Amino acid sequence: MWVVAATVGSAIMGITLLTPALPLLQQQFAASDDAVQLQLTVYLIALAAGQLICGTLSDQFGRRPLLLGGTFLFCIGGALGLTAAKIEWLTLYRIIQGLGASACLSMGRTMVNDCYSRAEAAKHMATIQIMVAIAPILSLALGGVLAEIAGWRGALLVTSVAGAIVFALCMSTTTETHLDRARMGGVADVAGVYKKLLSNRIFLFFSITGSLQVAMFFSMNGFLPYQYARNGFTPMQFGLWFSLTSVFYLIGNTTNRLYFVSRGIERAALIGCALCLAAVITMFVTQELGMTHQMSLVIPCCLFGFSNGIILGNCMVGAMSAAGRHAGTGAGLAGASQMATGALFGSAIIAIGGAKDFTIAAVSMMAMSLLSLSSIWYIYKNRPSSHE
Repeated sequence: MWVVAATVGSAIMGITLLTPALPLLQQQFAASDDAVQLQLTVYLIALAAGQLICGTLSDQFGRRPLLLGGTFLFCIGGALGLTAAKIEWLTLYRIIQGLGASACLSMGRTMVNDCYSRAEAAKHMATIQIMVAIAPILSLALGGVLAEIAGWRGALLVTSVAGAIVFALCMSTTTETHLDRARMGGVADVAGVYKKLLSNRIFLFFSITGSLQVAMFFSMNGFLPYQYARNGFTPMQFGLWFSLTSVFYLIGNTTNRLYFVSRGIERAALIGCALCLAAVITMFVTQELGMTHQMSLVIPCCLFGFSNGIILGNCMVGAMSAAGRHAGTGAGLAGASQMATGALFGSAIIAIGGAKDFTIAAVSMMAMSLLSLSSIWYIYKNRPSSHE
């Protein structure tokens, strides 16, 4: 279980470890801002699109080959990046690394679903979500140190070494978990599976709930810095206070594992969505009343992080469970939709003026929260009695 968690953590680490070194890339390659930012963008795109491919392939050929192939690609992508003489080559290697990371992420989740009942899978998924939360925090700090000591290549070297270690661990400790494989003859069969999943309301609403929660977090990253600035706080103060959201996300995951899962994943996700709506409403009210103390934003953000810790793992398990023997495809589709929805809504709120007008951002967040709550309410009301 911890090997799987480390595999997922390495995929997430690949997003943020290079971030502190982006200015160094710009200096060395004399590259534009867009070309440098592309090193993160292409990784995220490959991470999202790759999950769709890996999930479907794993339903036919098994999880272990995809897991091993993914960790190998992640390692090779980082190693090739060390040799990049042009920013364009580095971009290509980041795509390779992102595709490898997509297999690490989707297979880690799917193997948990293969091995455990819904309740037990939700508990172990909480462990994975804890790793997902810790990895960006640690890798941002480590990335800054590496940038100072070894430049941008230091970050890529660490990802490559991490990939090699995880590959070796997966090779020596993991076994195939998917024995009831779905045979699909071609594109038409694959399309049929996607059509079946998208017409499955339980799968669809679990995916929608999780995707909207991720979208709200991406959105907060986009508009909250401006509101903190309007309230008189520096970027450093924003970073320190907003990091508490991730701390409470860890607490939410831990609480979910120890308490909420045993009450049923549908009920747990419903409680989480209700808490999320309360957090967003509180954030809106405090700012509309003109409160400028940092706690007027910190407390709602912490409650939001706590609620996300309850929701996301349960929604992923629920979606994979609803997908049945196509759990790999379901995990890939749900994971890709989270990434895509997060990027889309995060950009959309800024585009419609959320950075300049907090009311626009807060109302958009409340709309997303209400839709998320409505989706999980449908699932809760239509859950089989055996899922209690």
